[in-house]
Amino acid sequence: MAEQRAVIVGALGAAAPSLEQVAAVAAASLPVALDPAGSERVKKEAPRPFVPEEDAEQGDLGAGSDAQLTPAQARAVVFARLLSLANGKTGVRLQLLQFLAALLNGAGAGALPLPAAAERKVMAALADACKGAGAAGAAVAAAGLEPPALSAAERAVLLSGGAASAGLGALVVQWGRELLGAATAVAALSCEAFGASAKPFDADVVEAGGHKAAAAAADQLRSQLEGSRCVSSRKGVTAQQAALFSNLPQLLGTASDSLSAAYAAVRAEVQSSALAPLKGGAPAPANPLLATTLADAGRALLTLAASSLARATLLAEAAAPAPVAGVQELVRTAGAHALSAARASLGVVSGALLEAAASDDGAVGQQGPLAGMAADAALAAALEAISIEALAALAVLRIQQGPAESGAEQPPEQAADGDGAAAKRKAKKPSGPVLGKGTAIARAVLEAPAAGGTAAALPLAEAGGALAGGFDAAAACAGVRGVLDPRGPALPALLEELRAVVEANQARRKPKVAKGARDFMPDQMAIREAAFAAITGVFKRHGAVSIDTPVFELRETLMGKYGEDSKLIYDLADQGGELLSLRYDLTVPFARYVAVNAVGNIKRYHIGKVYRRDQPQMNRGRFREFFQCDFDIAGAYPVMVPDAEVLKVLTEILDDLALGDYEVKLNHRKLLDAMLAIAGVPAQKFRAICSAIDKLDKEPWGEVRREMTEDKGLAPEVADTIGQLVVLRGEPRQLLSKLQAADHPLARHPDSAAALAELDALFGYLEAMGALHRIVFDLSLARGLDYYTGVIYEAVLQGGNVGSIAAGGRYDKLVGMFSGKDVPAVGVSIGIERVFAILEAHLRARAEQTGTPIRATETEVLVASIGNGMQPRRMELASRLWSAGIKAEFGFKANPKMGDQLGYALEQGVPLMVLFGEDELARGVVKVKDMAAKAEATVALDALVDDLRARISALPRGLAQGGGGAAGNSSGISSSENGVGEGQQQQEERQQQQTAAAEQPREPALAAARSAQ
Repeated sequence: MAEQRAVIVGALGAAAPSLEQVAAVAAASLPVALDPAGSERVKKEAPRPFVPEEDAEQGDLGAGSDAQLTPAQARAVVFARLLSLANGKTGVRLQLLQFLAALLNGAGAGALPLPAAAERKVMAALADACKGAGAAGAAVAAAGLEPPALSAAERAVLLSGGAASAGLGALVVQWGRELLGAATAVAALSCEAFGASAKPFDADVVEAGGHKAAAAAADQLRSQLEGSRCVSSRKGVTAQQAALFSNLPQLLGTASDSLSAAYAAVRAEVQSSALAPLKGGAPAPANPLLATTLADAGRALLTLAASSLARATLLAEAAAPAPVAGVQELVRTAGAHALSAARASLGVVSGALLEAAASDDGAVGQQGPLAGMAADAALAAALEAISIEALAALAVLRIQQGPAESGAEQPPEQAADGDGAAAKRKAKKPSGPVLGKGTAIARAVLEAPAAGGTAAALPLAEAGGALAGGFDAAAACAGVRGVLDPRGPALPALLEELRAVVEANQARRKPKVAKGARDFMPDQMAIREAAFAAITGVFKRHGAVSIDTPVFELRETLMGKYGEDSKLIYDLADQGGELLSLRYDLTVPFARYVAVNAVGNIKRYHIGKVYRRDQPQMNRGRFREFFQCDFDIAGAYPVMVPDAEVLKVLTEILDDLALGDYEVKLNHRKLLDAMLAIAGVPAQKFRAICSAIDKLDKEPWGEVRREMTEDKGLAPEVADTIGQLVVLRGEPRQLLSKLQAADHPLARHPDSAAALAELDALFGYLEAMGALHRIVFDLSLARGLDYYTGVIYEAVLQGGNVGSIAAGGRYDKLVGMFSGKDVPAVGVSIGIERVFAILEAHLRARAEQTGTPIRATETEVLVASIGNGMQPRRMELASRLWSAGIKAEFGFKANPKMGDQLGYALEQGVPLMVLFGEDELARGVVKVKDMAAKAEATVALDALVDDLRARISALPRGLAQGGGGAAGNSSGISSSENGVGEGQQQQEERQQQQTAAAEQPREPALAAARSAQ
């Protein structure tokens, strides 16, 4: 056997040992070695001279018992301590590390009598071993090792932190995760033995619960049951029986989550450096998460064990024609005993943790080793229960299979006429249950050791219908346990085979797009690129600069900025580093950007993807992943000047995109707050009532009033006062004049009076820039985000049910949340996904009317040829056109037919073709074909580039121009010939109607979404 590679300890920059390696070292299957460079570092940092500690009383080291750790557990503890000592600047001598390594590489560590006790009591015994004192010192002497002695500081380092908890936890987590894989395979086998329904494992059923680990468990169950004819075969199943199988994804998922939480705590401890003593030389406390997560993992494993025993009982009782008595006896004895012992151990630890939680002296962390031992007991109970369940499933399947019929495997003789097909039709089908691809492997691996190794299957009675009379259930269970034991070599091999089945099934399974996300076809991307170009053109026209920020931010950066919508933030899984979340919008990251980079005045735009954990409404443009296009101005400027430009940018974009008639609803946050104060709303309820008002665009006032009074506790008369104000909307100047009247309540309130003065200036600036006619002053607008402080606005298409297509406002306090210094800012976000949906609908309608495609490419010229052997000449000519800046294709077929080339040009909407054959090349000319005009012209090769440029410049532009109509789309998305805009007469009529519209109260019940995506 080749020498096994040692685990290197203390190497700078190297990956820390995994928990799998910790378990391997604990099992004495891997040696350890100190890194030479790391050893030199430890030697240099060790204090000189060495002063041995004086013998002294250690005080109360915590609870314990007479029980001792197993050899594997003792080795895991020693290895965890060695890792922490070598990982950082601990100030211990190299001799101490070398001694611990020698313990692990010999028999010493496994023979150490380390107590099953509290953290410091375990580590005190290890410290005694280092001094050669006590029972541990005797074990060291018996192993022929020389103890290095200890200084007082070294003892404090040894007793610091949670190395004992981490060592024991590493074994529980590593072995528990492997046993969880075995539990999944055995549960799938039980489903087949009982004939349980596999419907609860369907992806749609499990994913609706939102439990990721449960969905993963269901996926594994489905993969292992792939091809099974046994599931869903039993009739008359009671609800209680069905629940033992239907809850498997949640049960396995919960266990997986608990083990993952313990894994994170243990991994962090294993990979960290030993903690320095506290002031005064006292050892640093252990991480309490080690104790609590290990206890939780133990409870999850205990629940798994109880479930396995329940299914084993059900299978043994349901076996036909008679129950499997041997399995029933195992459940009552070995299974029940292991379950009872684990429950008692976890009960003691749970009580100790509750008692320790009442103190503030780090007592919870000291319970880590006891929690680890209790979790290990639960692991043993789970192994016993899963083994009994596996035996029950094997016994039932064997009984269902029955004895092999004599000659059943022999094919009938071939007919005289040689009709092999007839012979095959007469052949009997294989008898017995048809298992899934994964469960068939599990049964084959488990049944042979259950049968004693001398046979491949469990023995049946001669008449069938039951196992043989001499069947030893305890011995069979021991054989199964030997395969499923995560400490042995057989289980990893089985799990690897099952993993291959799962991966193979995944390769065959039809993939799908994640919920709330989309793939985009080439023609859709052409529309998106054209829209982006149009929007970006407006941003640049106003002198904006572009920035970018990470797609994820620190979780603390995003939380508390979005009010009730904070629950929609996507949190990323903790990878042992910073707590991160995907960005919810582009505004908060921009505020963080301004604060971090100490930006003064800036006018910026940002186009990027954002993420919201919302219920998607694909038909209304609400997705979980989508683009936002933001334009913001931050810095100190005259009042309302940047606000006016932002609104002007918004109207220019919507005019250029020509989506249809729209209005920009506008309000002021201070007006809202003043309205609430005047109505008598308590200040602490302002944001909650604003959230209700914000629903007026999609709910009638009666429903909003009910929410205010019944759900949010507002007095009915206060709600009625609010209702009299929020229904006001109209032409900006007219409504402003009414609100500024001396007798109006808003004019007399200081905050609203200041807001009305700001709006007066804003409307003047917008009128000067020709944008006021797009604005509707609407007192019901109440943008729900917490960070708005001034003007707020929302653009809505008229006559549609697509929700708002843009929104924004002023947020003067947001930057100050990050820097402590307020930076005024105002901006707008274009709901680009809804814009895309509207544009696509318009362009597809235009394409259908004209019979021309939406162009996915911008190819201007197709280089075509007649005759064979012309591909090099086509490539040569295409290269000349590319060098001249002309967008061209040449076709990949060596000798294409002319019909195919013409068909491609028409299908792709390529406007021009360059044609040639041997005759044309001999004369130095080519033919240029205008696809729309259906005309050809002969052009000299030397003049081809100039001729094509002239023709291209005269082509119409637009995405929906096909059949030779469009050469691409520079920004022609807003041109009237695209069929997506309104005519000049329509625009003038709409402007006249809106300018003449008098302010009128109305019942706000617009069917639009609350915020722009």
